[in-house]
Amino acid sequence: MLSRRIGTFVSNVIAIILAFLFAYTFRFGWEPDDTFMNINDALVLSYLLLCYVLVFMFYRGSNVSGRRGFLRLFKECLISVLFTAGVFASIVYMTHISDSIPRLFFGYFFSAYFVASLIISGIVHTIFRAIQAHHKRQTVVFTDRSNKEGLIRGLLKNGADDFEIIGVAELNAKDKSTFYSVLTEKPEKLKTKVAEAGLVPENLEEISYNFVKEKTDPIEFLKRHNVDLAIISVDHLDRERIRKIIDLVGEMGIDSMITLDSFSIETFDSKLEDFGTLEVVRFAPRIFSQFELLIKRILDILGALIGCIFTVIIGIFVAPAILIEDGGPVIFKQKRVGKNGKYFYIYKFRSMYKDAEKRRKELLKSGENEMDGAMFKMKDDPRITKVGKFIRKTSLDEFPQFFNVLKGDMSLVGTRPPMVDEYQQYSRHHKRRLSLKPGITGLWQTSGRSEITDFEEVVRLDCYYIDHWSVLFDLKILLLTVWTVITGKGSE
Repeated sequence: MLSRRIGTFVSNVIAIILAFLFAYTFRFGWEPDDTFMNINDALVLSYLLLCYVLVFMFYRGSNVSGRRGFLRLFKECLISVLFTAGVFASIVYMTHISDSIPRLFFGYFFSAYFVASLIISGIVHTIFRAIQAHHKRQTVVFTDRSNKEGLIRGLLKNGADDFEIIGVAELNAKDKSTFYSVLTEKPEKLKTKVAEAGLVPENLEEISYNFVKEKTDPIEFLKRHNVDLAIISVDHLDRERIRKIIDLVGEMGIDSMITLDSFSIETFDSKLEDFGTLEVVRFAPRIFSQFELLIKRILDILGALIGCIFTVIIGIFVAPAILIEDGGPVIFKQKRVGKNGKYFYIYKFRSMYKDAEKRRKELLKSGENEMDGAMFKMKDDPRITKVGKFIRKTSLDEFPQFFNVLKGDMSLVGTRPPMVDEYQQYSRHHKRRLSLKPGITGLWQTSGRSEITDFEEVVRLDCYYIDHWSVLFDLKILLLTVWTVITGKGSE
């Protein structure tokens, strides 16, 4: 995982700096006015950092999982320190700076570096495990193997611990399949916060699995539930059927992995990557760069912090107006569907009367919906208050969603999150628009959202955004959004 690699890199850089300061102080004493005044001091620290960068680039240690515990972490830190020491020794020999600093200093440094690296890496590893315990990828396995429990244990044994298997599709002959929900039962000692942080080694033999046969079709389950990943693990299945499964899963925007030799599928991106100690191929309509996604999240956080400040300021003026006209809550909270079908609550300044949800059902029955497809839209919606018309026209009602962005449920730019009843009407290809986090704004909004009356056109724009997404594309949409808000185009 990229996040683990970044955590490892940052941990070791911090450890090198702390170890250098410790070794310098222990050997020469601490004199702030003189430290780094000699060019060799700064030069040695720069060489040490450079050596680690070289080791980091060319040595890829195995993933340290919570099941492998302290000994694996100890081994990884020790190897990294020894490699860094070896590269550093070569550099100082070739540059002839070894005579200017006592050798005892280097002994202090590498000893301190190992201890600091072990401690900081352990802390970072524990934090990652704690986060991972609450953000595991919901996974469904497609297989033709009869030993379902053995299959799950085999996947977990290979060190891939950032996913949770919630279902198994047993592939039978003649293109039929049986779907089982998977209930994981752990002993009490593995349900504690300490265990979730990876401080208690997991023995896979202590974990049991119950398989509940469901009436639903596997593809129907993927369409209606929060599923982040599909794994295909088969022995004798023909290639055409595997291709069909990948097509059906990919049509919903869900990534799939297969534990077989790779074969090309023209309509999907594919990428060979590690899944624990296994090599798998990821298939997806679009495979995103983890670095770009990290940049997107950083921009989301920075933008959300600024947006939250504006939300509070706007709320000082909007809240009294809402209360005076209609009373009731200022903030409207509604259950929506986010990335890959995950439910969350969206926040807005309330622009409708308190009974808006009830009246919406009546309007749907009377055929007032102006949209064709799984979305409700009405130009002169009688549920909107006078204050609501103003804050909608100026898009002020959207500002509380910056708190959704800060929480991580939404992004600044993305697709609009559907309501639950709209989501229940989706066809398979509609779900693909949920393969990225929903956004406050997006391509649909900047394309004149009040003028589009066909839901399939909304889906087409959303899929176009996903297929062509980049950080620069997000920035362009943000600028177009500002212009759209200023001109009022499409904000009805």
